[in-house]
Amino acid sequence: MRPGNKFLHSLFEVTHVEFQTYDLYNHKLIFSSGLAYRLLGYSEAEYFKHSNDLYKSIVHPDDFQKVQQTMEKIIEAKEGDVIEMTVRMRKSDGFYIWTNSRQMILKKNHNDHIFTIIREVEDVTKLMEIENELEEKLKQLTAISYKNSHLLRSPVVSIIGLVDLLDEQGITSEHNMQIFNFLKESIRKLDDIIHDINDAAR
Repeated sequence: MRPGNKFLHSLFEVTHVEFQTYDLYNHKLIFSSGLAYRLLGYSEAEYFKHSNDLYKSIVHPDDFQKVQQTMEKIIEAKEGDVIEMTVRMRKSDGFYIWTNSRQMILKKNHNDHIFTIIREVEDVTKLMEIENELEEKLKQLTAISYKNSHLLRSPVVSIIGLVDLLDEQGITSEHNMQIFNFLKESIRKLDDIIHDINDAAR
């Protein structure tokens, strides 16, 4: 961070807000209040170097197109518009973290080339990991539901049909009737369990 007003420096620290002046047409960072490069573990000089070409050297390759699209939105935005972006950024230790940023144009210069941007930047890696874990669990539940509905319930339905058929024909032996009633009750319970699994999976 460059020397400046002490109050503003304290404000940056307390609110976790990043102030930047960025030349979006020449893809060059002019000023940073310091939050972004401290979050990523870079020195000020390193972060300014990485800022060239829209931070391409530290943005995850799969997310760079999103950065370009976000910058285009910022160029077209009006003062006061808030543009949000979630991408992976490489820290100084080589590991990537998910960062969420909300940026708003504070002002443009007379030729609309240099933008002063206020940004809120935070590490949302844990949140993204939880989201990905939930998505994976949902896929597993969907697979279980499919197997439950199509693979397991099909033979159960067949057995229920056979039990109903035997019930209609009648069973005379008392011993066989006991076995039949036990089978009938068990298959009904199994069918109820299958329905409960399906309901839980939804």
